[in-house]
Amino acid sequence: MLDDIDRYNRYATPTQYQGTATNVSMSMYIEGISSFSAQTMDYHLDMYFYQEWDDPRLAHNGSGPMLIRDKIIFKKMWHPDAYFANARYASFHSVTEDNFLVWVYPDGHVWYDCRISLVAICMMDLWKYPLDEQQCNLRILSYAYPESQVRLLWSTSINPPIDRAAGIRMPDMRLVDIKTGICDGTYATGKWSCMTAEFYVQREMMHHIIQTYVPTALIVVISWFNFWLDIDSAPARVSLSITTLLTIATQANAVKLALPEVSYMKAIDFWLGMCMTFVFGVMIEFTICHFAKNQELSMGSPNAPNLIVDSTMSTLFDTSSNLNDSIKRLKENNAEARDRFFKGIDPNALPSRNGRTLRPDEPDIHTIQPMPVDMEPMLKSLSSYGSHNGDARLNGLRDPMYPRMHSLDTLHMTEEKHNSIKPTMNRLRNQVRNRAISWKNALCNLRGRRVANKIDENCRYIFPLVFVVFNIFYWSFYLVIN
Repeated sequence: MLDDIDRYNRYATPTQYQGTATNVSMSMYIEGISSFSAQTMDYHLDMYFYQEWDDPRLAHNGSGPMLIRDKIIFKKMWHPDAYFANARYASFHSVTEDNFLVWVYPDGHVWYDCRISLVAICMMDLWKYPLDEQQCNLRILSYAYPESQVRLLWSTSINPPIDRAAGIRMPDMRLVDIKTGICDGTYATGKWSCMTAEFYVQREMMHHIIQTYVPTALIVVISWFNFWLDIDSAPARVSLSITTLLTIATQANAVKLALPEVSYMKAIDFWLGMCMTFVFGVMIEFTICHFAKNQELSMGSPNAPNLIVDSTMSTLFDTSSNLNDSIKRLKENNAEARDRFFKGIDPNALPSRNGRTLRPDEPDIHTIQPMPVDMEPMLKSLSSYGSHNGDARLNGLRDPMYPRMHSLDTLHMTEEKHNSIKPTMNRLRNQVRNRAISWKNALCNLRGRRVANKIDENCRYIFPLVFVVFNIFYWSFYLVIN
């Protein structure tokens, strides 16, 4: 009969000559579902696909259903040309034999069962990723017959029409529910019957919490250690901030590789962006503290060291100016005394040699004899007595030239002492200046450190508080509000 085209046309629907559409009931049993990939926007499905329809031309007088396992015989029968519109690829199982069967009942009712594996497209909305729930559907249509000839329906004899294995588990998704739907549509060639199997899945969060949320939150907390480091520990604070910032960036890059490039911000992007903002804020806070400290140091009076030096030197070395004045006055008095001495001497009384009178400015070195040895102690004693008593007159016992000679000796001794302490005075002046600059810098540095430490102390509470508020807003918005 199947080979006789006059009795059986395998291209004509069973009800074609009746002018009505052939109803094809469908159902399926989900053996496995997995790999909901956000990167490729698809998922894997392994199922048993059931179709049943009535074909009176195949009625027989047997006592029970007739089993057909030969594909050649099956291809000679009319059967629905259902296909999966959103499948990337699909295949029939053929191990160890072709996984299909056909039951033909005596009244012409046909039951067709096959096992299919496919990868179906699922356009996911990732704005809540990884806190998202996805709805993926599988669209089933007739390829060649419009709705006027073939009408696809979900089975009413099997409840539910889509069933699943009890042991279905997915590593990153949880299958929440499966529903049936209708997607009849009008196209350029007419109206076509369409059925949908809708899979509701929810992403498992524990993996992302362990791999992303907890590490990034800990990195943010570690960055707050900067607030307890000394403001002068610039290398340590900068290194810690840069390390945490680079770690957050690396984590964000790893998350990005597992996701497609979309034009909207995902929940994980918002989280990583805020964590990076907190870490970057720590760097900004250190920059502000360092600037505040240096600004206070630069705002100090530039003349403060000079004032300190002048005040200190005037206190410690006031005798220096007096010493200079004494030397100057002593030189002037000695010149006046020398003039008065030579003007008061009678030229005739000056010693002579060879009958020639000597000029006052021409001493006779031949006639001046050294002082007797026994007279020197006496004169030194008298000189000492005169100097202690302030009496310039020594009753004619002292040489008239001795006071002037003593003054000259004192002058030379004073100049030598002054010249010997002058380098010491300059060295001490430089030391005082350096110490004054150090004091000034230390005071300004102390004020700057106080400002920087105040900022650090405030940030120790502000940053954690703001981060807690952000967490409350973030989890409330993505888990409760939406």
